[in-house]
Amino acid sequence: MKLSGRHINKEKGSYENLVHQYNHQAFSFISKKIQNEEDALDVLQNVFMHLWICKKSLDSTNTANIIFTICKDKIAEYYRTSKKQPLRENISSDPADTSFDDLRSAENKDRLLTELEQSIVLILPPLRRKIFKMHKLEGITQEKIALELNIPKSTVKYHIFEAMSFLKNYHKTVN
Repeated sequence: MKLSGRHINKEKGSYENLVHQYNHQAFSFISKKIQNEEDALDVLQNVFMHLWICKKSLDSTNTANIIFTICKDKIAEYYRTSKKQPLRENISSDPADTSFDDLRSAENKDRLLTELEQSIVLILPPLRRKIFKMHKLEGITQEKIALELNIPKSTVKYHIFEAMSFLKNYHKTVN
């Protein structure tokens, strides 16, 4: 009997450590999606109650993923049951956001940019490619490109327009 008591105390201690470790991050994540602090605290409590129920499936390699997945599920459940509309905001611009989806989205954007750059090298004429890269990928203004390449601004605009049109049509035919 004492063995099971120790086992329960060990589980309770590790659960309390888990709550202590992820409480702030989970609350920050939830409060970005739910404006009302009391409702956000209720959802947080539901998250940790769910964790207590499924504590056996947790291990050190996937704990954070599981917690934030449960947070997302509980937030969705909150909006479903309360019939409230979720807050629509650009969360990816917040540097304090710990959302794993945003991290995946950023990695996806980097991968797509790399693919775009590789495609541009293969399919655009050299001058158009150079102007397109300078403007769209490096963020240089059309005026500065015109000055740097010693060409009229209207030519820069034309090449950017043609590159965008070509890439849109190319993307449609590839997909």
